[in-house]
Amino acid sequence: MIDAVDHVHVYVDDVLAAAAWYRKFLGFEHDAAFTEWYEQGGPYVIRCGAAALSLFQRSSPKPGNTIAFAIQATKLRALLARVEQSTLAYTVVDHHLTWSIYFDDLCANPLEVTCNDYAAATPMMAAAAQKRS
Repeated sequence: MIDAVDHVHVYVDDVLAAAAWYRKFLGFEHDAAFTEWYEQGGPYVIRCGAAALSLFQRSSPKPGNTIAFAIQATKLRALLARVEQSTLAYTVVDHHLTWSIYFDDLCANPLEVTCNDYAAATPMMAAAAQKRS
């Protein structure tokens, strides 16, 4: 049966601007293995670790589903710094089993970055949530 999610389709207003945004905030890089596909009208594929996004030029679909990414507790400080230094509106949520940061990409697609190591994430995320309230 299924081994993993291979990639997620993300519809954006400007493919290259969206790729740059995902690089800046989440560390995604262009997957050169799919360059020819993009040049022939396919998606612009970006990858960060095992996560892959296929960026498509938006024609009519509106943002809908949330894309949730996993992050290790040791990487939360860097993500929080990026988000706090930006103009992004974001929310920090304690799910009591996990911690999540919610925000939208530059094309209003909803994103979640979640940490499943609740104990390790709690001190930093609780402080971030306190700052937001």
